Amino acid sequence: MIILVNPRATRPANRRFPLSVMAIGAALPPDVSWVILDGNRPGSDPLTEASDLIRARAGGADPVLAVAITVMPGPQFPNAVTLTKSLKARHPAVPIVWGGNFPSLYPRPVLNAPYVDWLVRGQGERTFVELLQVLRGDRDPKSVAGLAFRDGGRPWVGPERRWAGPDELPAPPYHKIDVPDYLRPTLLGSRSGVYQASIGCPYSCNFCGVISVYGSREKVESPARTERYLSFLVREYGMNAVHFYDNNFFLREGHAVELAERLAPLALSWWCEARVDAMLRFSDATWRTLKRSGLRMVFFGAESGSDEVLRRMAKRLTTAQIQELAGRARTHGIIPEFSFVLGDPDEPRRELENTFSFIRRLKHINPRCEIITYLYTPTPQRHGTYGGVDPLSGTPETLEGWAEPQWMGWMTHEDPQVPWMTADLKAQIEDFQLVLRSRFPSVHDLRTRRWGQEVARWLAARRWRSGRYGNPRLLRAVHRLAQMPAPDEQAYGHLRPEGAAR
Repeated sequence: MIILVNPRATRPANRRFPLSVMAIGAALPPDVSWVILDGNRPGSDPLTEASDLIRARAGGADPVLAVAITVMPGPQFPNAVTLTKSLKARHPAVPIVWGGNFPSLYPRPVLNAPYVDWLVRGQGERTFVELLQVLRGDRDPKSVAGLAFRDGGRPWVGPERRWAGPDELPAPPYHKIDVPDYLRPTLLGSRSGVYQASIGCPYSCNFCGVISVYGSREKVESPARTERYLSFLVREYGMNAVHFYDNNFFLREGHAVELAERLAPLALSWWCEARVDAMLRFSDATWRTLKRSGLRMVFFGAESGSDEVLRRMAKRLTTAQIQELAGRARTHGIIPEFSFVLGDPDEPRRELENTFSFIRRLKHINPRCEIITYLYTPTPQRHGTYGGVDPLSGTPETLEGWAEPQWMGWMTHEDPQVPWMTADLKAQIEDFQLVLRSRFPSVHDLRTRRWGQEVARWLAARRWRSGRYGNPRLLRAVHRLAQMPAPDEQAYGHLRPEGAAR
């Protein structure tokens, strides 16, 4: 038996299909039994559940051959470390495998951890199947592409594996999970699910972790296959909304039109991520087709209000294009979510001023556009890094080091503590964000009391008009009194893979 673990990454109310471990399980040979333990479900305790399985099957015909743990940077990481250390202490003979974005981006500290036996880099389905042959003594581990491990105490990192597109992979194993338990209420619908219809991204933005893991490549699932599995979820479980977790959903207009036409009869509301320039190339007829198919919101990486910064990011995008996109989205009634990376290493103050001014212009063009901001955290790249920063300089050599508050702030973008982002610049960002979300309440904020939103909107209006955001003490007081929550970055539409393509 193989135990596949998805450590807790979010609140149980925000749980969603554990796509990564589902994909690994689907790829396993028919004679291999497996189970998913998801730490995001209410009452779940993966450590106890895994230990019970290991003990119950010890000495039997189907003992636990390995425990495979998916690990994303961010909230999931410290839970994965604690779980792994405890499992290894209780069951030292059971191999533990790490996969996912964190070990793919930062293999060195994982290989330094004595409680992790194997590391799967990049796409893991085929690598993990070949690792099982190694564990059974039928294969040399050095012959497995995508595998890393300690060889006599020294790290061995195998060659990169050629990865497969969605159409080459097995069907999602929905029969192995409690599907209704994962269909959660969101802004889009009362029974929202998640799906991934492509892998990778063909662009080369030099701050993006997806490029580091997959290179500048993308493979897309056929619209017919996407329709088949989504229609199954609609028909069998009543799913009425879906969030596509693709890093770059639209590449070709013809593909977008075919997919939209196939989705329309399913009556789903849906959300996805896309490139500004890609959707600008779409005709108005295509925009209308997408709208009719149920597309409600699209996440775009705008990143900066400066064309020079966008050029240095290798974004291949201009501020004029972003503004044009905001207008077209308004025309067609689709809400755009624009994300911005704040904290240019060379001129952080000027970049903030440019981006704040640019966000004001976007809100003038399309008041319904959503604004999401992140502090820039350098991510390992295959080539040069935005700002010329060494992304590994000073980073921890151990998993325990990465679990420290400083590095958790780095992984979550909350406070990466990079030298160019001073305390006063961070305060400016916080003040601007408070005025912005008070003046334009987010559609994701479904919990704030109405009176609090109205008072905050009125108080923020003058500051927004004047462009004076500093020290909004009264706004803070209103937020406290109305118990206004901070933007829920662990909710659907905001809980994304570290370094998601922009």
